[in-house]
Amino acid sequence: RMALAAHGVHSAAFGVGAAAGSSLGAVGRERPRALQLVRLNERMVEINETEFAIMERKLQEVGAEQVAVVTVMGSFRTGKSFLLDLFLRYLRHEDASGGAAAPSPRPRLAPPPRGSGEAYPLPAWWTAAAEGAKIAGAGQAVGEDGFRFRGGADPCTEGIWAWSEPFVRVLGGRRVALLLLDTQGAWGGDMTREQSATIFGLTALISSRQIYNINMQIEETKVDNMAYMMSIAQQALRKAAENRGGAENLRAEVTRPFQCLDFLVRDWRNFEDEWPLARCREQMNEQLDRFLGPNARTEGSTAEALDSMYGRIGAFFMPHPGRAVEKTTWDGNIANVEEDFVRFVDEYVREVFTDQLAVKTILGGELSPTTFPMVFRQFVTAFRSTAPAAMPFLEAIKTATILTARERALKSYSGKMDDELYGTPQGLDPETLEQLHTRLVQEIRADFDNNVVILGSANDRGNAWRAVEENLQTIWQRYKADNICRLEKALIALVDVSLLGFGFFAVDKASDFACDWWSETCADFSKILFLAYLMILLYVAYKVYLLYNDRGRLSTVTAVLELGKEVLSRSALLGNELCNLHLQDVPASGRRFLKHFVGRAPPASAGGGGGGSIAGGGVHAIQIDALAVGAAPRS
Repeated sequence: RMALAAHGVHSAAFGVGAAAGSSLGAVGRERPRALQLVRLNERMVEINETEFAIMERKLQEVGAEQVAVVTVMGSFRTGKSFLLDLFLRYLRHEDASGGAAAPSPRPRLAPPPRGSGEAYPLPAWWTAAAEGAKIAGAGQAVGEDGFRFRGGADPCTEGIWAWSEPFVRVLGGRRVALLLLDTQGAWGGDMTREQSATIFGLTALISSRQIYNINMQIEETKVDNMAYMMSIAQQALRKAAENRGGAENLRAEVTRPFQCLDFLVRDWRNFEDEWPLARCREQMNEQLDRFLGPNARTEGSTAEALDSMYGRIGAFFMPHPGRAVEKTTWDGNIANVEEDFVRFVDEYVREVFTDQLAVKTILGGELSPTTFPMVFRQFVTAFRSTAPAAMPFLEAIKTATILTARERALKSYSGKMDDELYGTPQGLDPETLEQLHTRLVQEIRADFDNNVVILGSANDRGNAWRAVEENLQTIWQRYKADNICRLEKALIALVDVSLLGFGFFAVDKASDFACDWWSETCADFSKILFLAYLMILLYVAYKVYLLYNDRGRLSTVTAVLELGKEVLSRSALLGNELCNLHLQDVPASGRRFLKHFVGRAPPASAGGGGGGSIAGGGVHAIQIDALAVGAAPRS
């Protein structure tokens, strides 16, 4: 019953908008496409509810535990969408080759060194026939097969877009849903500084890897473009430090709130033809150090701010893909892309999606498919006016930390409770279950106090714990109710064998009057029936005795009464079927009878199901339901 109820919660929470805006394939399955999650105009930033609902549902459907987000941002017309379509090509090929289920990618034979003069063998993901001879997204009116892009000088992407199908990868033994995001060009076109900061701020907050796409070279202006948003973030964190009683106290908990920033320089012209990749990487690092190295990190500089806000900052440079790609008439034909560009792209995609792929975290708290949409929505709300400010930023971060703390507590409680209850399909003694609940809550409180970061005041932290307690109480009541149900049905697995014994007894007594007094064969058969139902009676009595020793008189009497009710109910159903039985139906009914008593496994809820978790399949949905309490509900 819990599993069915929880399934209803799951459907209600994440089924909204399931069909809205979908593109259906030939067999009725939604066709993957680019979804516009966020719209940006002169006055405000807002969620596109129809498309956002599709992303929420897709995240739940893949069955992942955590989320990783790779975002590409930068100025207009610098090839962001083109790059993301290459990412899609690589990830699709990995999925088709079994990469989604593999804990690590299949090793690739090392290509000839760059500069050796040997021909470069194009990677399989680039030439795979399944991916076609053209790159998806080229010149499309909408993102039907990839992220829309085209050559020329006009901007193409508006707002923030996501690919509708998350890619599942295994990181550290856990299934992770990988999202690809494309953004409207920042610091270019008609966008104001505030709008550009909004794009940069949103992508920094929601990304586990943020790729800043730059044309030609890293310049001081490109780095300084980030100063506005960094000043807002630092101002917010200083405010939080004041609320918590000192910067040193906060520094230990809130170190580098953003995860990874890549400066991806496109159309780099300074790689010599004879240089191997190692020498090219040296030049990349040299260029990065010019603007973000130790000598550039003076007090109050943008370089110093970036270094203090990101866990890792790197750089990767790519040569020009070829002049044909720049033309508005280019149709995406991969044969027009320069070989050297393919070499560098192959190097970069393997770095992004294998070596350095990471789960999205907010101040140490990992985001799941449940909490990521909630957190995303909070951040968009914080930037709604398209003019980021410290207080909305702080509130968004604070809410995100509270959401992740709640989910951490609920998952921990459910996981530990299920582990303790595994192997006890007949339920636990109520007093023992109460003690288990109390101990688990104490453990979770200790973890909350010592290991969980809540960006806010002591009062905020106290309110967050009280919300967690309410959520835990909701789950506890469901565990307790299910345990009572299992205690009542502790003997329900004996229904079939009891019904069989009851049938043997009835046939034996009927034969006493019908044929035992004149037929020796009938009398012998009656003796066999007597032995059969006597053995069944002893078996049932033994099970009742074990339950009495384990649970006491009250639980045993309740379970025996429930067993008796179920046997009588089944007997009535069987009797009704026998009354309506026709002679020609006897063979089929006999086969059904044998299949029922010989081939049917006992129901899991009855205690014969191998000792699964007491909450069954509904725990995840219970967590969703509990997380929704007080967590920025949608109107």
